[in-house]
Amino acid sequence: MAEPQLKKKVTLIGRLDTPIILSKPLVKKGACWIKVIGDRNGEKKPLLTSFSKLVKGESRAPTVLHAYRGFVQVSCVGYNTEKLLTKISSFMTNRFLGSYSSEGFGRVKWLECKIESFIHTKANQRKEFKIRKGLGVNYPEKLLKLLKVLMLHDFVHTERHPSKIYQELQIEDEEIRTACVNHHNGAEHTNALLPILQYYDRLASSISRKKRFKVPSRYNRENGEIDFKLLKQDLEQVQHSPYRLYNYIYHSKELERIVESMDYGISSLRNHLLLMVNLAINDYYKKRLKISKGTISLSASKREELDTAMDAEMHSSLTMSNADSERATTSKKRRLGT
Repeated sequence: MAEPQLKKKVTLIGRLDTPIILSKPLVKKGACWIKVIGDRNGEKKPLLTSFSKLVKGESRAPTVLHAYRGFVQVSCVGYNTEKLLTKISSFMTNRFLGSYSSEGFGRVKWLECKIESFIHTKANQRKEFKIRKGLGVNYPEKLLKLLKVLMLHDFVHTERHPSKIYQELQIEDEEIRTACVNHHNGAEHTNALLPILQYYDRLASSISRKKRFKVPSRYNRENGEIDFKLLKQDLEQVQHSPYRLYNYIYHSKELERIVESMDYGISSLRNHLLLMVNLAINDYYKKRLKISKGTISLSASKREELDTAMDAEMHSSLTMSNADSERATTSKKRRLGT
């Protein structure tokens, strides 16, 4: 009986001479995977940096580009080695990868190409990130307070943008309110929740803002008007319970219709808030978000990421137009989450 044919993996390795612009360090192009790594052996993570790009003739905040430094791997898997080499060869003749290559980003020097057997293991499987249907139970009080901050931060007026529902929530917890109001300027350094909020806000924005798509309004009125005053009242009623607040956001059709950024109009405010909460919970279970002696803090590696990252969230500074305020009509009250 003939032995089953084993898959082969062809990997092209190169050194990045200039930062590469990618939405994330692992992307698929055709049948191949492009992975940015920190060293030639792939044992370290790449360095994440950011650049501000101004567009001539446009009066608006600069676009923030996320870039990676280090090395790059291009790999593909299959049974026919010749076909795999043919696919890889298209990359070998290309000196640039990623976006804005015409401006010099993503210049790579290819170092080697290797062929090896590919064994399918659990380590090779990509884990899908899932949004929890409910918040869960048995969390420490400090973590629950942080989760409330993550869910409420875009409903207050800041120096960069007004509340994203145009109505400012009256947050009764002073520590939470202070962190929310200052999450773009970092003025209140004594607030322990502020740097953690900034980290997850930037991280969630970098994940969800994959493609620039500018929109003229916070939401599309084809499906009816949104009553922002009622939305504000509903959120204020559930602000004290992170469980009810999460449940309300999860089921809110209004927050799903509101865009998180008017420069990246595909990402909804609902998804942005839920993503932040789930990233924080995952880090808590992985010991990257630590609670000790009544305080909550990021691990050393997470603090380094925070120190090197620029604020990726370029919120619109537009105020609510008169048309927005006049068209906001009373909608049916939604049942509050329990």
